[in-house]
Amino acid sequence: MSSNSSTESPEKYDEIHIALSCTFVVLIILLAIFGNVFVILAFKRFRRLRHVTNYFVASLAVTDILVALISMPVWVAHIISGPSLFLNKPLLQQLWTVTDIMVSVASIWHLTFVSIDRHLCITGPLLYHTRMTSKRGIIILVTIWCYSIVVASLGPTFWNRDQYTLVIVVLNYAVPVIIILFAYVNIFRAARHQAKQIDMTINGKSRRFSLSAELKAAKTLGVVIGAFIVCWSPFFALNLNYYICRCPPPPLIVSVAKWMHYGNSMLNPLIYGLMNKDFRYAFRKLFTGYLSFQKSKKLSGRSASINASNGGSKDEEYAHMQKTDSTDL
Repeated sequence: MSSNSSTESPEKYDEIHIALSCTFVVLIILLAIFGNVFVILAFKRFRRLRHVTNYFVASLAVTDILVALISMPVWVAHIISGPSLFLNKPLLQQLWTVTDIMVSVASIWHLTFVSIDRHLCITGPLLYHTRMTSKRGIIILVTIWCYSIVVASLGPTFWNRDQYTLVIVVLNYAVPVIIILFAYVNIFRAARHQAKQIDMTINGKSRRFSLSAELKAAKTLGVVIGAFIVCWSPFFALNLNYYICRCPPPPLIVSVAKWMHYGNSMLNPLIYGLMNKDFRYAFRKLFTGYLSFQKSKKLSGRSASINASNGGSKDEEYAHMQKTDSTDL
C-alpha cells in the first residue's frame, strides 16, 4: 500500500509494456465510469432499488468512479513517463497514494458491512428492519468514509515506516476478510434452517420475507466480494512481501497487480447486471431511455434544419418577389 513498495519500477518501461498497460487501463477507465454511473442512476431513479443494502452498493460505485477518475490516469502517466513523474512532482505522488489508500480502505469496509447487512437479514429476518434502518445505514456510510479519509491522510506521514504497511494490511484487509467469511458461512448455515417465507408486521405494515430472494441477493453480493478479494489480494500480498523482505517485485508483476485491483472497479456493474434482476431491469430501462433520447434529439435536430432551410427558401422567394415588383414599377 505504500508508495515505495507498490510503485517500485525501472527508469523506463519498455514500449510493449507501456502499450499494453495504457490500452488495458484506458479500457478499464471507460467501463468503470460508464458502469458505475449506471449503478448510481439506477439507485436514484428506481424506488425498488432504494433499500439499505443498495445504499452500500451505490456508495461503493462512488469509490470505483474515484479510482477511474484519479488513480488510474495518474498510473497511466507514471507508466508512460517512468519514475521521473513522481520524482519531479512529489505532491502528485502523495495525492495518488492517498487516493489509492482511501478508496481501497473504503471499498473493503463497504463490502464488509454489506456482508454484515446480509447476515442480519437472513439470520434474523424478524428483527432486520428494526436493526438496519435507513438512518443507521447512512451513519455507517459516513463513518466508513471518515475512517478511510483519516487512514489515508496518515499515509504521507507514516508510509516510510514499516509498521504503517503492516497495520494497513492487517486492519484493512485481513480483518475485514475474516469478518466477511464468518458472515457468509453463517448466512448459508442459517439458510438451511429458515422457513422459505415469513409474514411479518412492522410498524403496522405487513412485510413478506422471502428466503429465496434474500439468498439470491446474498449470492450476488458474495460474487462481488469474491471478485474484490481475488482482484485485490495480489496487491496486498506484494506490499506484505515488501514489508517482510524488502525485495522490490518485478515491474511486470507490479503492473499485473495494479491491473487486477483497478479492474475490480469495472466488475461490480457487470455482476449486478448478470445476477440481479432488479439492477438488470433498471440498466435496460436506462439504456433504452438513453437511446430513445438520442434518437429524438437527432429527429428534432433534423426537423429544425429542415424548417430552417424551408424558412431560408421562403425568405429568398420573398426577396425575389420584392425585386420583381420593384422592377415592374
